[in-house]
Amino acid sequence: MKLADAQAIVFGGEHAILDDYAGRDAILAKLHDAFLAGVAHFAGPAARAGVERDGLRKLHLHFPVEKVLLLEDFINKRVRDDLYYWAYEVGHETIGLPDPFYVDMLIVLRVHYPQVVARVGGKEDAPPTDWEERLRLIEAGLRRPSIFINQITRRIRKRAKIAAHQIAFNDDLYHGDLPTLARSHGPHIDTWYGHSYDGFNVWLSIDGVNTGNTVILYPELFGNRVDYEPSSMYLAPGINLPAPTKVDLKPGQLLLFNPEMLHGTHVNISDDTRVALTMRINPNAPRFNDNAPFNAEHWYSSTALARRDFADIALFPADKFHGEPSVGQVPVPPDPHTRHLTLADAPAASGETRLCAVADLPAGDKLAVDGPGLKLLLVRSPEGLRAYDRRCPHRMVDLVDGHHDATQIFCPGHGIAFNLTDGKSACDAFKLRSYRVTERDGGIWLIRGVAAAEATADASA
Repeated sequence: MKLADAQAIVFGGEHAILDDYAGRDAILAKLHDAFLAGVAHFAGPAARAGVERDGLRKLHLHFPVEKVLLLEDFINKRVRDDLYYWAYEVGHETIGLPDPFYVDMLIVLRVHYPQVVARVGGKEDAPPTDWEERLRLIEAGLRRPSIFINQITRRIRKRAKIAAHQIAFNDDLYHGDLPTLARSHGPHIDTWYGHSYDGFNVWLSIDGVNTGNTVILYPELFGNRVDYEPSSMYLAPGINLPAPTKVDLKPGQLLLFNPEMLHGTHVNISDDTRVALTMRINPNAPRFNDNAPFNAEHWYSSTALARRDFADIALFPADKFHGEPSVGQVPVPPDPHTRHLTLADAPAASGETRLCAVADLPAGDKLAVDGPGLKLLLVRSPEGLRAYDRRCPHRMVDLVDGHHDATQIFCPGHGIAFNLTDGKSACDAFKLRSYRVTERDGGIWLIRGVAAAEATADASA
């Protein structure tokens, strides 16, 4: 039952959305039952009844945000062996991989509440220590002592790389002060963090996935060298993104793509809870970027999973299984429709300041204007000239490298689309700050303070 083209996904930058795949009904039923059991365990029978009635997409209406991490942990422990075996079935039957292939031990189950709910929640209850997994690693280490040795040498190796500034990742720069449940991943390639090259991201839509909270793909950049800031993991300035592919998935659909494709998480601006999980499959022995902040070095072989031997863990130390991208690394070309201008002096706090010539902003282009205390975006909307603060109100990501068309611009951080006419997004919590501008005497002028108020009053008279 081979349904996916492995070669096209791994080396061609394609992705596949599958309705029919190995073990579908069984794994979805186990996940659904685990969610209901977890909701009842942490929030009681009334909450369970509400979720059964409304579906997991309305989990935020019935389950406290503070306990979501506990729920994720509960479900992970309850079904992880089923998930490992299911991933083996997908690799063997759906992708058609020959033995041995490998399944990453890392399972990422994510419950994303709507942003307006998640960001005002209280402090999340932290899950307890996962003793079952630790005991499993101990049992595996007794079979393969190299697992114990690597736990020690890996810490030494990573600390040395941090001291040598070869690893600079700072989680505070990435997520800021957002609560854990309000966080989302900007565009990234998984090997930046320490996942393996040349594999499959197995992305399962459980419920509530829509274009306002989904995974975002940038297939046009597959095979390009995408530079990034190693401390924040955000894209380096000047990486102009194409229009985001916001994958619309129905409950139960499976998305397969190479995690070397640039991808990210759309901040959840919808009214639904997004419930999804990801796992990774490698056709061959995993290879890594050893300068990544983390490395997923523990895997199950397909032969171990076929006999359900979950203590037979294969080890692939990143310093010994070093890899490089297998696809081309062509630089990302600059966007011909994005222009930049720097002002020598700060604009007047009140009155009019000439920013540029009218000819500096052709129709269809966007102009980034920088000056002391100012980061402006000038565009021509369907209703005329507009100026906005370039910083996205979600995480202050600069909009200049986001894709734009005649009516909207997409944040290059987390995919929010802003209307060029009024600066609004689909979520009331996120709107661009606007500035008053006008065209006169061959120039584009910024109007601030009293003059801006008078101009607004005249326009509405």
